[in-house]
Amino acid sequence: MRPGTATGRFATLSPMSDVEPAALAAFAAELARDAGREIRARVPATRHIETKASAVDLVTDTDRRVDALISKRIAAAFPHHARLTEESGATATPDASVCWVVDPLDGTVNFAHGVPHFAVSIAAVCGFRPGDPLAGRPGTDLLAGVVYDPMRDELFEATVDGPTRCNGEEITTSNCPSPNEALVATGFPYDRRERADEYLEDWRRLLPRCRDLRRAGAAALDLAYVAAGRFDAYFERGLHPWDIAAGVLLVRRAGGVATDLGGRDLFLDAREVLTAPRSLHSSIRALLSSA
Repeated sequence: MRPGTATGRFATLSPMSDVEPAALAAFAAELARDAGREIRARVPATRHIETKASAVDLVTDTDRRVDALISKRIAAAFPHHARLTEESGATATPDASVCWVVDPLDGTVNFAHGVPHFAVSIAAVCGFRPGDPLAGRPGTDLLAGVVYDPMRDELFEATVDGPTRCNGEEITTSNCPSPNEALVATGFPYDRRERADEYLEDWRRLLPRCRDLRRAGAAALDLAYVAAGRFDAYFERGLHPWDIAAGVLLVRRAGGVATDLGGRDLFLDAREVLTAPRSLHSSIRALLSSA
């Protein structure tokens, strides 16, 4: 399917496929690959960079271009679905059965500086209404999720009723038994300058008790790497629905646990996340709670 068009096998879909996880995942995978090709083609180009809420909250012309591409394709294939994307916000439709939650370019700071670690994140969520209270909704509301790394050509995908796969091969979280053996990933929210001491306290508690910490700069890929067993755990504060929607499903369907930092089952309003295999989750949570 050509980027920016509504042609192809997903141009017209039956009502049943509007909420069928496998069909949603296949559509998201194809769309993510097309969006990734657009991003990859623009890597050598001069990037137009702007700031949003702060000097560390960036947006590029590529973010906006890819956001528009994805939004147009979703609207063409699923005109009755809602959308929530990082760059264009919420687009609601009456009685929408599904909302697409999209980060067109997760890891914008990496992209802006030429660091080849960023991704496209697309999730289809049942029962999600942008702006409504969502606490306590079950994780099964996440129908399909895709995270695509265009620089490594790795496509992570999952559905609510299937396993997590990377480029077609089933993957699972690690079975790491303790923090001492764990490679833990995290990130710093955009208010890091105002709350640096608070966030560094997490590092102070974890660093002596874990094998090592990583701060890679792309939440969607951090979650995908937990699903693949590359990272043993990942936590972060100050997140948004588009940061975690697809990745949380990847982790859960790979056998892991995804909660807020207090250990409560989370949905997209949590603004924080802790993911790890069941063998490790409670131990990491205890260390963070002590902070």
